[in-house]
Amino acid sequence: MTLQPLKEILHQLPSDVLRQLDKFVQSPYFVTHDGVLRLYAYLRKHILDTDALEHAAVYQHLFPDGKEDPKRVYHLSHYLREAVEQFLALEEMRRDENALHCATTAALRRLKLNDEAASMIRYAHKRLEKDEKRGAAYFHSDHRLQLESHLLLLQKGKSQSMHLQALSDSQDVAFIVDKLRTGCIMLSQRTVQETTYASGLLRPILDFLKNHPFLKIPIVAVYYHGYHAQKGGENSENHFQSLKKHIEEHGLQFATNEIQDLSLMALNYAIGRLNRGEDRYFREVFELYQSGLAHGALLENGQLSRWTYNNITATALRLKEYNWLEQFLVIYQPLLPENHRDSAFHFNMARYCYDLGKRREALGHLLHREYDNVLQNLQSRVLMCKIYFELDEWDVLDYQIDSLQIYLRRQKGLGYHRGIYGNIARLLRKLVNSNDKSRLRAEIEAMPELPEKEWLLRQV
Repeated sequence: MTLQPLKEILHQLPSDVLRQLDKFVQSPYFVTHDGVLRLYAYLRKHILDTDALEHAAVYQHLFPDGKEDPKRVYHLSHYLREAVEQFLALEEMRRDENALHCATTAALRRLKLNDEAASMIRYAHKRLEKDEKRGAAYFHSDHRLQLESHLLLLQKGKSQSMHLQALSDSQDVAFIVDKLRTGCIMLSQRTVQETTYASGLLRPILDFLKNHPFLKIPIVAVYYHGYHAQKGGENSENHFQSLKKHIEEHGLQFATNEIQDLSLMALNYAIGRLNRGEDRYFREVFELYQSGLAHGALLENGQLSRWTYNNITATALRLKEYNWLEQFLVIYQPLLPENHRDSAFHFNMARYCYDLGKRREALGHLLHREYDNVLQNLQSRVLMCKIYFELDEWDVLDYQIDSLQIYLRRQKGLGYHRGIYGNIARLLRKLVNSNDKSRLRAEIEAMPELPEKEWLLRQV
């Protein structure tokens, strides 16, 4: 066994989790071999030193006086990896307090400690009901507690029909949520990969849910309406509106991964309608962005992607939501990834200032720094050209057009973007120098893919 997997695991763990792992491996309950502790200490010390992790170097440290036997390091690394994986599993289990309560109840029941098990079930139910989250995990925990209650009654030699109905209902809800969620994933993958999947029990479940009281449960309703919205058809708009309404009203009840998936589902639907030319969906997309920000659905590990930041800005500008946009750009700047924070902020502030007619301020943001993304760089260069044209600064504009064309020639792997931005540069040049405006207008109108078509036509 190589040490590389261990190195990668340790390297990925945050410092606070590593400190917890330090305590874990010190426990003789989990790690009984002294050599495993010495190997762990050595790896922790030399985690970034590639040479120190070579097999020979590790062996020499662990067994300076012993005869070389590669199997010894193999066995120690195997035991250590088992311990680390056990730690990771326990950390994952500790995140779910309700699951721990269920496991404790099961352990007490197996020990025939009926009173203690019953007490733990009551406690677990109270804790579960206090949980503000009502996503899939809640209903799985509810079903497991109902099952433990039933098994405990059987162990006591008792039976109560009301528990069986509660057990059946909780099992149905937990299964239905999982199946609907899987169905939504299958639909989204089918759209991307043009793959067909067998739906299994999904169709009977969808038929079962029509007008069923289970649709009053928010987590069931969102996946039900989300599935039908994605599937399309004449009622897809109604299902989309129901999905959006449930996200807005109940978004805080769902786990982070659930609200992220649901928000993305709704956004993809609205953007798909936009791509079909239905401009009224700009407002829908904007409201979904607002809802996603409020519920934390657009954040990944506490950060906002610069692309999401760009897209939100573009949508707000389209709707002229200037007051909201100015606050958004400032408030969410600290949540951008540090290595893209300044460039994303100044690029979008430039777009905002330009839309308000503050051309000099926009230039100040554009000149603030070089952009590390090629397409963002191209967009910023084109925006600078537009500003210099509107300011009648022809010499600077001529230099910027030259700079844009040189940049396009030097960049590799631009694909069709090279042609699109090459056309913009060429048309900008003609806009300055051509006297035949009618021919220029016809040329611009004939181009199918031209991001700045409306602006160019206005200048003609």
